[in-house]
Amino acid sequence: MSTSKGSLIAIALSVAGCIDTDTAVFVDATIDNATLSAEQLPLGTALSGSFELTLHLGARASGPSEVGYLSFSIKSEAGDVIVDNLPVEASQPAPVTVDPGGSDSVVTFTLDTGAELGTEVFDQICAGPIIISGVIEDSLATSSTPVESEPFSPSGC
Repeated sequence: MSTSKGSLIAIALSVAGCIDTDTAVFVDATIDNATLSAEQLPLGTALSGSFELTLHLGARASGPSEVGYLSFSIKSEAGDVIVDNLPVEASQPAPVTVDPGGSDSVVTFTLDTGAELGTEVFDQICAGPIIISGVIEDSLATSSTPVESEPFSPSGC
């Protein structure tokens, strides 16, 4: 069986096209689908909502990572912290194992503060777009990793 020079070049190019260019050797985290509802009550402000933490690890990583969640907060679009240490519940307990080159791991978080926040929080939340901000620990990295949602507008304002 003979192979022409053109066929070899075509095979080489097709193999080269399969090279994995995903450079995520540490966990790449994003906060997606964030929602927040604010309710002003006589004795305080109640917040409820949810968001997804998407965790991705490229095939070039040295191995799987164990990811822990440190904290989440609500910030103004300008970066000012409005509510620190949000009371959240995760759909999966930490640590979450993220495999290299595999499908992304998605953890859904729900939050409900009850009416325990001051009445001024309602005005701060409703003043403009907000951001859900968090910090995760990636066992492959040497330091914690910040992660933020895109700015979004809460409901109930």
